[in-house]
Amino acid sequence: MRSTKKTRALGQVLALSFVLGAGGCVVLGYNFDKKPPDSCERTADCPGVDSDCGKRACTEGVCTYVEVKDAGEKPLGQPRDDCQDVTCDGKGLAVSKPAPLEVPLPGDECAVGQCFDGTPLVVPKEKDTPCGKDGALACDGAGFCAGCTMPSECGDDNLCLKWSCTEGICIGAYEPVGTILADTVKGDCMAEACDGAGGIDQIPYPMDAADDMNPCTADICKGTTTEHENAANGTPCETGCRACTDGVCGECSEGTTCVAEVCVSNGAQPVGSACAGPADCKTGFCIDNICCESACAEDCMGCGNTTTGQPNGICAPALDNTNPGGRCEGLDVCIGGTCRCENGVLDGNELKVDCGGTCAPCKGTWVCNGTSGCGAPVAKCCAFDCIGCDDETAACFELQNTPCFIGENPKTFTGGTFWDICAKCNRMTCLCQ
Repeated sequence: MRSTKKTRALGQVLALSFVLGAGGCVVLGYNFDKKPPDSCERTADCPGVDSDCGKRACTEGVCTYVEVKDAGEKPLGQPRDDCQDVTCDGKGLAVSKPAPLEVPLPGDECAVGQCFDGTPLVVPKEKDTPCGKDGALACDGAGFCAGCTMPSECGDDNLCLKWSCTEGICIGAYEPVGTILADTVKGDCMAEACDGAGGIDQIPYPMDAADDMNPCTADICKGTTTEHENAANGTPCETGCRACTDGVCGECSEGTTCVAEVCVSNGAQPVGSACAGPADCKTGFCIDNICCESACAEDCMGCGNTTTGQPNGICAPALDNTNPGGRCEGLDVCIGGTCRCENGVLDGNELKVDCGGTCAPCKGTWVCNGTSGCGAPVAKCCAFDCIGCDDETAACFELQNTPCFIGENPKTFTGGTFWDICAKCNRMTCLCQ
């Protein structure tokens, strides 16, 4: 079974949370507005991570937020289907409150999204609700469109969805949310991508920055616009002993010497300069080919402005939806400075928190239809097709509560009986949950 509860994470996931007493609001992030304040020597000493509502900073030895958005402004990357409304509080933090209209996308026509006290739910539609292409099939009451004999009866395929018909059940294979399909407009920091529910959407695309053709600037997507930051001092430019210094191509920069028409490190390059290895830097840390202020060893942290969007040399979270150096495993990406499959939030195409989809498999158990155990078989008149066939429905009871991996196809058991004037096909469906 494929979970259709598609709750994307807030674009910047913050490290801690605490509940405010009134209004059911939750503050997301680390609160620096307290006494005594957190002391620091540099930004990396401050707890939490940056968000679109504010960036951490060490100012006069005290942790605080800078680049603070006004109260009520919505941060970038807010989910549209998680039953929550997130706004900035004017102090650098994000505040979330229930939003009953922000229902989850079920991703299946036999299920419907609902909000319950701010919690997204996906529930099955009533049995026999029309489904499939042209409404020719019927929902089975367990969230599946049933009665197909071929995939074309389930619906039309597209780049983000492929249908199959498995034991009479329509199964949709959905491409993960964020799967890039096309970059139709170069340099707009956007691209067409799958929404995880079989649809196509425009999403921010950090790899689509507009190139100003200047070797001494780095082109960085921030939201849907490109900003041209200074390349690291010491970045080669033009020919001969020429290197970038504060965004301008000129003589060899500090910490380098001209040797045989090439600017060569003398092992004393300051923080924020280009480097080839630790020996080039005063600090001894060369991260992303930039002399870094610290070891900056976490998987989703970086020191170069093209990796983080922050000034060169500052250890900061990697840009969302990137995977710097491939340090997040498999197809995973960074969100809010943490690999998405490790961030404790149900986002992307995960089936449960931090597992399923492109993350590690989720363990579950087989659960059969009915209100008590497997319940009674569901009988359907099927003429003479099942006369004399073996009754397999007892196997449902054997499968109940045994281990499985969520995402497996449902298992359907059938058995033939002869009631009244027509044959009956008993069917029982077991789901991995």
